[in-house]
Amino acid sequence: MTGHNHYSDCTCGWCIKYRRAGMSRPIVASGGRERTFRTYECFTIPNAACPVCGASVFFYQSPSGGRVFFDELGPPWPKHPCTDNGRPPSRPIRLASAANASPHRWEREGWIPIAINASRFAGTWQLIPVQNLKTQAFFDALAERPLHLAGETAALMKPWDGNGWSVISYVELDGSAKDVTIPIFEKRRYRDVSRFAALNQRAKVARDRRT
Repeated sequence: MTGHNHYSDCTCGWCIKYRRAGMSRPIVASGGRERTFRTYECFTIPNAACPVCGASVFFYQSPSGGRVFFDELGPPWPKHPCTDNGRPPSRPIRLASAANASPHRWEREGWIPIAINASRFAGTWQLIPVQNLKTQAFFDALAERPLHLAGETAALMKPWDGNGWSVISYVELDGSAKDVTIPIFEKRRYRDVSRFAALNQRAKVARDRRT
């Protein structure tokens, strides 16, 4: 193991920094022992090099096998142009160097890296277990529709606003990489409020802001 409780192919910042340069097996989101997006550093340090041009990129493979290279994580989830063709890379994936880390747009825009899995029913709501990867705190969010995720995925959220509202942004890899943004509600404030009433309130505020 590279570090305490880390596997030899772990892609967290600590392991990337101290691992010798070399070839890496494909990085899997979950369903195996590889845990890609479970640390704050994984969102800030590119974990791979483009097999075409060698640029530092973020490589993500879903549990169902979908693969995508990102120039940067977070909305609008810009895919790396060399490999944005829906085909898996023809060469092995190389690890990038931690020295390539730089400020990221999602940080400047106030997004927070989180770990999420599929949601479950909670009354009229869908409950999403969330871990804030910056503070390591766990909490539950409420959503209108279920999240059909095969395992953990790269995701970001905005801080709760004064109404207890926020949004989650993530990528679905089901045939093609599709970025998804969904509204969420703070559980402690809305657990006793009907989903219908909460959504109507949020929609009314949005309409009032546009007028």
